[in-house]
Amino acid sequence: MAKSKGLKRFWGEMFFYESEGSGVPLLFLHGTGCDSTDWDLVISELPREQRYITLDFRGHGQSTTPIEPFTIDCLADDVLNLIYALDVQEIVLVGHSLGGMVAMEAARRDTRVAALVLLEGWTCLSVTSSAFDAGRFYGSLPNETIKEIQRKAGMTRERFKESVWGSFWGSVRDFDGWRFLENARIPIYEVYGEMGRHESTEELLRIPSNPSIHVRWVPGSGHYLPHERPVAVAEICVNLIP
Repeated sequence: MAKSKGLKRFWGEMFFYESEGSGVPLLFLHGTGCDSTDWDLVISELPREQRYITLDFRGHGQSTTPIEPFTIDCLADDVLNLIYALDVQEIVLVGHSLGGMVAMEAARRDTRVAALVLLEGWTCLSVTSSAFDAGRFYGSLPNETIKEIQRKAGMTRERFKESVWGSFWGSVRDFDGWRFLENARIPIYEVYGEMGRHESTEELLRIPSNPSIHVRWVPGSGHYLPHERPVAVAEICVNLIP
């Protein structure tokens, strides 16, 4: 039977969900203002026997909202603590946006991470404003879905004290995954929506030349790949499992 519960931490309780299944599990990490339910469409496309785990970051979804400042490094700590608590020896991290950045930091620290799928998981957040042409953020999503994404993001932001959010978001802005990506020896898929791509996009995304990194462009898509192209995302995830 699948399990969902909270992992007690010093800052509160972190909600996670663990499915039944076998083999190397997939751990899905959502973006800023999202939560574990944003992976539902992708999960529905996985093979029935595939083991997977989802979680809600601090202050997102069903997890506790922290009252003390924290950073992106703390989110990586939470990911690794969950892996240890579940006694997982090998895992594939699948991260969207913020989740991709957290996945890089977790993989940098621990060899239990066997592979990464980074869905617009930025090497450095500061480049994103010029890496693509304007107007591609929500891709071709219907208005109802866009409104729900915006509603959830707004409600999440309102949960935090200004000082707590400021500390967190400052650490996200300062994140730079270049050195990790340059030296990585695990399989990594960097996946981007192709909408808004221009002649300087790949340079601005700062993806190192590394034979372990494979870049995939998804046609007709913007930033929200788990919503826009769940079949393609699920296929990439399953193909990366050792």
